[in-house]
Amino acid sequence: MKKIFFIIIISIFYSKAYSFEIKTNFSNGMPIPKEHACKKKGGKDLSIPIEFINIPENTKSFALIIDDPDAIPVAGKISVHWVVIDIPPSNTKLDPIKKGKLDFGLIAKNSKGYRGFKGMCPPDGKHVYRIKGYALNDMIKKKPKRFTIEKFEKKYKDLILESFLVTGTYK
Repeated sequence: MKKIFFIIIISIFYSKAYSFEIKTNFSNGMPIPKEHACKKKGGKDLSIPIEFINIPENTKSFALIIDDPDAIPVAGKISVHWVVIDIPPSNTKLDPIKKGKLDFGLIAKNSKGYRGFKGMCPPDGKHVYRIKGYALNDMIKKKPKRFTIEKFEKKYKDLILESFLVTGTYK
C-alpha cells in the first residue's frame, strides 16, 4: 500500500513540476540570432524556431505572438512581428522559414502589413522582443488580427490553458 501511495505522490509531483514551455534557439533574455533580423540590420528575415514542450493534456491548438513593446516611443504602438493561431497540436516544432510563411495555422498581418514574420529591425538601439506561446483548449477558426500579447489574452482568455513567455533582445 505504501508503494502505491508513493508512486501516486511522485506522479502528481512530476505532472505539476513540468508545465508548458516554448523553446527557441536562444536563452531567455539573451540576444536574438542575427538571421532573425530584417535585411536592413544584416539579417535574413527567418522566423524564430519554436518548439512547444510539456503540452497540456486538452490542447486543441497552439498560438504564437512575437511583439516589440519597445517600439512604442518610436511608432506610438507595440510593433507586431508574427501572429500565428490554430497551429495543430501535431505541429510541436516551427522551423525557421523565410518570412514565416507556414503551411498550417492562420497567420495575421504584422505591423508591416503582410501575413508572415517580420524580422527584428529596431531603429533606435536595443529592443526587448516578447515571444509568447499558448496552448489553447480549442481552435479559433477566424482570420486573425494583428494582436499584441495583451489584446490576444483579453480576447481569448477562456481558451488559454497555459502560456509561456521568452524574451530576446536585438539592436
